[in-house]
Amino acid sequence: MSEPEQEAPTEKETPSLETETRLRRGIRYSHRTGLYVSLVVAIATIVFLILLIARNTRGVKVDYVFGNTQARLVWLVIISAITGWVLGIVTAFLIRRRTRWRGPQ
Repeated sequence: MSEPEQEAPTEKETPSLETETRLRRGIRYSHRTGLYVSLVVAIATIVFLILLIARNTRGVKVDYVFGNTQARLVWLVIISAITGWVLGIVTAFLIRRRTRWRGPQ
């Protein structure tokens, strides 16, 4: 038995660059630009954090309500940044959850 021959793809099935609209091309280019901007912001943030760590290595006195301690300033900055980041994620999640559209009930 011979296998059935496959037909060649028609013009409608093969995408060509001439069929891309201006809107689609603009969306594609703006998405790429957004990715490059995000990459530059991420790299700048990493460089800023490295410089922040390098400049803040001395020890400081930290006073609490019931006592005090000595800690390096860089650890205070890192712990504060991570705590703020986590609280931001939790807050965004809770707001999105409370304002989500529930549909007809």
